Amino acid sequence: MIWVAEKQTSFFHKNIPDNAITHLIAEERGTFLCEGRLFRPVEIQEKGKTLWVDLHACARAPQYLGMETTGKVRIRVEGDFEDLFQGDTIRLKSSFRLPHDFQNPGSFRSTLYLRSVGVDALGFVSEGKWIARLPASQRQGWQQSLENLRSRVRASVSTKLSFPASAFILSQLTGERAGLGSLWEEAFRKAGVSHILSISGLHVTMIALIFLFLFRLLVVGPIFSRSLFILKIYPLAVILPVWFYVALASFPVSAVRAGMMATLLLVGLFVWKKLDTLAALALAAILILAVSPLSLFSVSFQLSFMAVLFLIIFFPRWQTFKKRFPTLPRPFGWFCDSLAVSVITLVGTAPLLFYHFHALGLVGILSNLVIVPLVNLGMLPLGLLGVATGFWAPAGWCADLALRCVSWFSLHSEWGIFYGAVSVWRIFLYYGALFILLCPISLVRRLGLSAACLILFFWGGKMPSHGELKITFVDVGQGDSAVVQLPDGKVWVIDGGGIKGSDWDIGRFVVAPFLWEEGIHKIDALFLSHPHHDHYKGLTFLVEKFHPKILYTNGDNAPQSEDMEWVEFLKVVEKEHLDVVRVTNQTKSLEESGVHLQFLAPGPQGTVSHFDTNDNSIVMKLTFGKIKFLFPGDLMELGETMLLERKPDLKADVLKLGHHGSETSTEESFLEAVQPQYAIVSAGAYNSYGVPDQIILDRLYRRGIAIFRTDRQGAITVVTDGESLSIKTFVP
Repeated sequence: MIWVAEKQTSFFHKNIPDNAITHLIAEERGTFLCEGRLFRPVEIQEKGKTLWVDLHACARAPQYLGMETTGKVRIRVEGDFEDLFQGDTIRLKSSFRLPHDFQNPGSFRSTLYLRSVGVDALGFVSEGKWIARLPASQRQGWQQSLENLRSRVRASVSTKLSFPASAFILSQLTGERAGLGSLWEEAFRKAGVSHILSISGLHVTMIALIFLFLFRLLVVGPIFSRSLFILKIYPLAVILPVWFYVALASFPVSAVRAGMMATLLLVGLFVWKKLDTLAALALAAILILAVSPLSLFSVSFQLSFMAVLFLIIFFPRWQTFKKRFPTLPRPFGWFCDSLAVSVITLVGTAPLLFYHFHALGLVGILSNLVIVPLVNLGMLPLGLLGVATGFWAPAGWCADLALRCVSWFSLHSEWGIFYGAVSVWRIFLYYGALFILLCPISLVRRLGLSAACLILFFWGGKMPSHGELKITFVDVGQGDSAVVQLPDGKVWVIDGGGIKGSDWDIGRFVVAPFLWEEGIHKIDALFLSHPHHDHYKGLTFLVEKFHPKILYTNGDNAPQSEDMEWVEFLKVVEKEHLDVVRVTNQTKSLEESGVHLQFLAPGPQGTVSHFDTNDNSIVMKLTFGKIKFLFPGDLMELGETMLLERKPDLKADVLKLGHHGSETSTEESFLEAVQPQYAIVSAGAYNSYGVPDQIILDRLYRRGIAIFRTDRQGAITVVTDGESLSIKTFVP
């Protein structure tokens, strides 16, 4: 399937019309004047809002010649604008770009997620004034009614309850989780209950069970108990409140899947009274994949179906085992059942959690025992009561108590979090080991085969070092990060990437997953070339979780505009008791298993106070046998000139370009001194700085230097035995 002309392919066929937005967007950003219809409600974020627009016409700047256009886009908007609702037709001026992933082993595939929800492109609107609702907007009657109801619920909850309880209740009723903010989102993640914030199978199942119970009480009462027809048909009545709840939550994909599953089960109860749950699960999966094949790669699809599959298979076996202890007190039995559900779910989803999120929290077993019943048996039904009556106090009490529990578990979560990565073949080994135990063969064979699979799973295919040096320039977007794997297995990391002004952690979600994919759980030394956000922010997580012993810096402080972020980084360094070494060209070189690392800058007096910190960057030359690498940080023209005046030996086979390939660096005289065969450019796709600059690229081409770019080729790995080298890129 071709998603973007000549660029992206997938396993499933999809015909892209010639007037699709993906054809109109070139490699660079484009600005368009567009019209389209909102196909999802507006999402309110901490910083701005998000629109989901189904386009029908676009005109590109600067001519603004309109044409019919197809495609769905997700647009981030900064600033306020008039209230918009699902179904509105709007006109907007937006820049667009194609979705792009961090191209590294272990990085999350956001493009696949966007495709699974039908999004073709991403947009950005700088001010709300560039958005207007067209008078011709025609919402469907049911859409208008639902949006009016959501607005009333939103206003009622916000008026009668305080934050964060009001935001938490809205997340469970209308799916508007952004109001909680990033701090509470992180607290839920640490507590192991982040799944509660996404309306999914758990919520829909509880709604179905609640109304099944209520309708059952109603039909066995004196009014309806004499009617056999009503006694038979009442399971079908539960379908209405189930889909009402899914609609109130704006039809999130996970809730739609759960609604389909619940509908099949309820129809089965009506037709057969007894249903094969495995068959119902398989049928629900087939129907969902028939409509949306890419759901197969959706995280929520995989987790929800695997959790249900394990509960269907293993919970009855637990119940059979529990019958061996008939004297157990009933409350204790209920507690054991709840604990069994948590454990079975965790065992069933563990490899998928490692694969997608690279983390598994055991504290979630306990937190789910407390928080899930509190939310789904208390807050959720009381919230629905609030929707019907406007009386929110009981739901608010449950929400406050649940949030207190989330806060407590998040503060005590670190002891039970395991980080790592698994490959696809290891996932199959894991599930194979478990399902072999169910096979009708002898116990000895089952245990032997299962043990063999588990041994291979934990081994992971990681071979000992063969005496080679491996350096990977990680794709961290607009920033720098290089991972140096020494011949003896030790690891150095040079810079860690980072995004200025963003809470999204490059270290946690990009660099660390790459390290885990490589089987690395310990870093021996960190090197910070200079204190700019795109070099140090990603190091914070590495300092906390990979326990390096030493940090080499140039001794500068970050610019004043980054004071808060820099101070937080230094606090973490101090808390983890790292030795901090301020580097000059007099600092003793490092020698490790045949690798020689020499510091060439700053000069003998250290950094120069009136220099831009880029020109104070640490410059390092790494030598292994006959192969040499040069890391000049973000050195610019002045820094290069100062370095050349000291006349060090700069010759290197591989040069990591200074300042991301900007025209401010990599002068002719500098290239003449280095004489590299290969140049590595670490830059972000669609970056607004215009790097790498074409002047620099032409300069390299004229010298016959091979160019590798992280923005196009992803992670770039150089492997050498000291005599020769080979280069492999993540994107071929």
